[in-house]
Amino acid sequence: ALSAEETEPFVTDESAATPPPHPAYRTTTRISISAPVPMPAWSNSEVFRILAISFPPASPLSLWSSPSPQIPFPPL
Repeated sequence: ALSAEETEPFVTDESAATPPPHPAYRTTTRISISAPVPMPAWSNSEVFRILAISFPPASPLSLWSSPSPQIPFPPL
């Protein structure tokens, strides 16, 4: 009986000590469940279009061109 009593609080403490799942994991599951239809409906081109709209080509190009002269690439 004593061993069972000792194990009970230990298990409860362990579960309390274990951190909850990351918020990112929760959001991803929620998104996939709440919107299962539009996901497969979207084609790769659609996703690329949205990415292109949210991230215009000017930004990555300027970011790539500025560090280029600062950080010399190793000779090939």
